[in-house]
Amino acid sequence: MKKLIVVLAIGALAAPAMAQFGGLPYADSAAAPEAGLMRVSGGLVMGDDFNTYGGRFTYGVMDGLAVFGDLGLLDPDEGDSGFAYQGGAKFTLPLELPVDLAVRAAIGMASYDVEGGDADMTDFNGGVLASKDLDMFTPYAFIGLNYLKWEVSADTEFGSFDADNDETDIALAGGVIFSLTDQISLYGEVAYIDDPFFAAGGRFQF
Repeated sequence: MKKLIVVLAIGALAAPAMAQFGGLPYADSAAAPEAGLMRVSGGLVMGDDFNTYGGRFTYGVMDGLAVFGDLGLLDPDEGDSGFAYQGGAKFTLPLELPVDLAVRAAIGMASYDVEGGDADMTDFNGGVLASKDLDMFTPYAFIGLNYLKWEVSADTEFGSFDADNDETDIALAGGVIFSLTDQISLYGEVAYIDDPFFAAGGRFQF
């Protein structure tokens, strides 16, 4: 019975923890990327139940459109570390406004081992990104929705056990990108998707 309770508790934690790679970190401006742009970034996202460490590759497909892919290590407080994958795109809206606006969407997947089994999660994150270039600083903000589905499977003394759940939450984030040079930048970010998250890292642009 104790093992079954542990599995249920870990499964319940999976929902808020997923936000740590469900579109995060945003770490980008809404400005239109140039075609052929290549950018590599890396950093960490910290939260109550999980920490995530990883990197991102971004490519400018055409003026205004960029795609990105992430690979991360998910480090849960309960359970063993596992891998997290994420991919998405950002399209800058061709509008003449005081700030840049872009629509951004991402899909993420992750899995890790729990006592007697494993947990798998899938996440969809989409919304609007706004930013303003100010010399060396670029403040940005994001608002959107985050949809999470998680599944836990385990073998217990009572037999095999499977559970799943899903939820949709408002996704909010704000951060600042600090340009050290034309190629090297640092970023810091605070986000809220059911729980608060904190991110920091750096990036290099080719």
